[in-house]
Order: sequence, then C-alpha cells, then structure tokens
Amino acid sequence: MKILVTGATGTVGGHVARQLSGRGHDIVALVRDPAKADLPADVSLIEGDLTDPDAVRRALDGVDRAYLTMADDNGAVFAKMAGEAGVEHVVLLSSFTAVTELPSGAANFVTARHRAGERALTEAGVPATFLRAAGFDYNILLWVAGAADGVVRAPNAGVKLPVVDPADIAAAAVAALTAAHPKSGAYSITGPESLSVRDQIAIVNQVLGRSYTVQEVGEAEAPGSLPPSILETMGPAAAVVTPADGVRVLTGNPPRPFAAWVADNARAFPPAGLTADR
Repeated sequence: MKILVTGATGTVGGHVARQLSGRGHDIVALVRDPAKADLPADVSLIEGDLTDPDAVRRALDGVDRAYLTMADDNGAVFAKMAGEAGVEHVVLLSSFTAVTELPSGAANFVTARHRAGERALTEAGVPATFLRAAGFDYNILLWVAGAADGVVRAPNAGVKLPVVDPADIAAAAVAALTAAHPKSGAYSITGPESLSVRDQIAIVNQVLGRSYTVQEVGEAEAPGSLPPSILETMGPAAAVVTPADGVRVLTGNPPRPFAAWVADNARAFPPAGLTADR
C-alpha cells in the first residue's frame, strides 16, 4: 500500500512517518524543504507545498491513503486533488475546536481552520477519519520557556484540559491508515486525564526533580504574545473537553500519561527550577 504523509517535518507528522517506517508500505512525504526532513531512509521525499495543486497532484500519484496536516488554505487544494485522484482514505489531524464552541465562535481561526478542513474533505467525497485532538502535552513548554527564574507564569493556570501526547495522536493516525477497513468518522483524541498547568508543573517537578512554582497571570500578560484564538483553546471554554477513548478505540492501547511524555522529553525543559541537591 502507498501512503502519503504531509507535515512530516512537524511533530505529529514526523511521528506518523517514523511509525509507518519499516512496516512494508511505500511511504512518501510531501515536504517544503527536504533538507529539513530527518526521516527514515524508506520514506521517499517529494518537494512541494500543500497549497500548490501541481505538487499535491505529484505527491498523490498512486497513493492509496494519506495523512493530512492542515495547510494555509485549510486543506482546500488537497481535498480537491484527493477527490480527483480517488484516494481511498484520508486521516486528518483535526481539533476539538471543530465541535467545541469557544468564546469567539467561528471567528476563532483555529475553529475556522479545522471546520473548513473537515468540510473540504466531506464535500470532495473523500472517505476520511477526523482526529479531533485535544491540546498537546508539549504546550506546557510555552510557559516553562519563560521561567528562567523558576516561576512559570501562565493564564488560566487552574483550568484542567485532557492534554495528549503527540505520539498517541500519530499512533491513532497510523492505526487508521493501516487498518484493513478504515473507519470514516470523527474521534476525540485526548490524554488519560484532565490536568491544569499547576497539575502539569507538579508532575514536571516530580519526574525531573525540579522546583518550579506557578504564578497565574492575565491573558494579556501571557509569555510569548499568543493570539487570542490560541489562548481560547487553553481557557475555561476548552475545559468542557474531557478524557475520551479515541486513542484506545483506534490503537487498542490507552493514551500515555503526561508523566511519560515529560520523562521522554526531559531535554526540552530548560535548566531553571532545579532543586538544591541536583
């Protein structure tokens, strides 16, 4: 089977390509810059952009199934080309925002993007699985990056969200891509428990022997100057999303706990916040 992976230089797409590697499939990846693609040798690279019809048409040549990460055109070109090429099945990395009402509604660009992406594939008649993922485990790094003094400053520090390991999202995608009869429809992809920033930092401290403290700040004071649309996906309105069984249903395995992701990604955390005996 020939499988196309888009977004393979990104976090989830990279996991998808690596998890597909060595399984006996013909794997191709559409990438903007092949020089930045650190992928297994059995993944063939095609240079191009998802918004370029000619590049997408080349990438889809002979493809049976595809993994799609949203592009600047919200997947419009890909959906059209996939429909014309008769692609058997597409797995789309979507978001909980596609079905969760945030304060700004359809004006939230995250919401608008994923609703448009799902709609484009549906209207093009392409059989698809939508992975409506919760916030990623690595979002905690947005706040830790500004904690050189050991103080993690974050808005909505007590809001609990079912953050998910990107590797689990990829595993769900790979399971759908390689199933004998992939199921169309939407799946809620979350971690095993809802955790606030305070909860996550407590876990970081325990797993890595750190001594970070948490200070709640207003959204206007949030480090990194994140746009309101992104902040909404981490705010109180997003807390209606609760742990779901999408990962288990698709892969047969439960989602990994946040602590496991922290242990695997210890090097991503800056050295501040160390305890005195370390």
